[in-house]
Amino acid sequence: MEAQGERLLQELLAQEQKLVTKVEEARAKAKATVDKANEEAAATLEAARARAEALAQSEAEAGRKEEEAVKQSILTSAREAAGALAAKVAANREAAAAMVLEKILP
Repeated sequence: MEAQGERLLQELLAQEQKLVTKVEEARAKAKATVDKANEEAAATLEAARARAEALAQSEAEAGRKEEEAVKQSILTSAREAAGALAAKVAANREAAAAMVLEKILP
């Protein structure tokens, strides 16, 4: 009877050791899975940040180009208006000079 009890005890110990080994393997596998998921999440986050930064730079450059185009358009309009005004002044100057001469020299 004692031998049978000893054998059962040994079987229980062996079974417990197998369970402990399985639990350790499961923990290691779970840790590896979590580590891999964390690495993938970090890589995905970094890729998203890089895309967002590239998009922001692209949008900023597009904004600068649009700003420059508007600035050039305003400058062109101002130059054209100044040229028209200068021509008007020149034309009025001749008329004013003629009026003055008429008043001075009847």
